[in-house]
Amino acid sequence: MIRNLLAVAVLLILTLSAWSVWRQLDQPLRAVRVQGALSEAEQQAIRDVVSRSLTDGVLSVDLAELTARIRGLSWPRSVQVRRVWPDALVIHVEKESVVAGWGDAGYLTSAGRVVQLADADLQVPTLSAAMSTPRHAMEMYQMFETRVNTVGLSIVHLEENALGEWLLGLEGGMTVALGNEAVSERLSRFLLAYGRALGARADEIAHVDARYANGLAVRWTEPLLALGAGSSSENNKR
Repeated sequence: MIRNLLAVAVLLILTLSAWSVWRQLDQPLRAVRVQGALSEAEQQAIRDVVSRSLTDGVLSVDLAELTARIRGLSWPRSVQVRRVWPDALVIHVEKESVVAGWGDAGYLTSAGRVVQLADADLQVPTLSAAMSTPRHAMEMYQMFETRVNTVGLSIVHLEENALGEWLLGLEGGMTVALGNEAVSERLSRFLLAYGRALGARADEIAHVDARYANGLAVRWTEPLLALGAGSSSENNKR
């Protein structure tokens, strides 16, 4: 009986000692250091998440839960959280690299994942799609962008309408309609014409319609000047 009481007393003492040590080590959180190539707005967004997750002390913070909350911002690609005794947390974040804006819903990564950013003023191309998924729209953008780059062009806007027709908005203001069928072949036809003739007058072109079985239709910014004073047509089939 005495032996059992002694065992209980020792266990109680150890428990109280452990609790006392825990209380001494569980200092109030006084510093949060955010590391990574982040903007001030992104760092503040992480601090806001931390402030909503605070408990009594640095040891009481659930690191797994805090990591999940930070990842819930959508734009962090990897998150590492560690305690630094006596009263600090160090949070290292690597963010997703965005390629384009996605309608009014945020931004797209190269993998076609939609993310929300703390900074909303990035100068990137914009994509919108009435039918395609974000991933498919990103794949189409990457294909189109690679192709138009070969003739020195760059996409600033890519749009898919409710009929599944693709429209390229190019740097400089030119737009190119590719429709919803044989878009690769139609793009090839446009790029061939651009390399041979249209490129020399790119700043005079408002719109190119490549949705024809053969040839292109070109709408000029100054139709009479572009086609000659005796012409009244805004389209030139090539």
